[in-house]
Amino acid sequence: MAGRAGLRAVVLAVDGSPHSRRAAAFTARLTPPTGGLVTVVSVVEPVRSPSMTFLPASIRGRLAGAAAELERARLNAARRSAEAAIHTMEKGGWRAQASVRTGVPLAEILQAVKEARADLLVLGARGTGGLARVLLGSVADGALRLATVPVLVVK
Repeated sequence: MAGRAGLRAVVLAVDGSPHSRRAAAFTARLTPPTGGLVTVVSVVEPVRSPSMTFLPASIRGRLAGAAAELERARLNAARRSAEAAIHTMEKGGWRAQASVRTGVPLAEILQAVKEARADLLVLGARGTGGLARVLLGSVADGALRLATVPVLVVK
């Protein structure tokens, strides 16, 4: 961490879940240092269309349009989630900025940590358990294993 200076830069990963809202509320209760900044990161995985080679062009066009609309809706939801977290941070006295990204969530969050030169990564636990966790892992587990800064997981 930043030693005596405290937390200069924090990355808060949000996804709109109750756990990420609790992570934002918890972070907002930390005493912000002079000049401290929270970068709120929300990542949208791109919509992947299935192979449509054998479908008529008109159907492919409609499916592609629906996929684009779905991606726009998910980006808008990510922006709303990030803006809500920024509002929470500002109420707690923190300066905050949003970064809404498209890509693989863990990779994008770790890149944001690097770009922000963060002292701490905060994220909510999604509570994924059982077979889903074995097959998919979780962003929180990956962050705990791969982050180069301390990680705070809020339940």
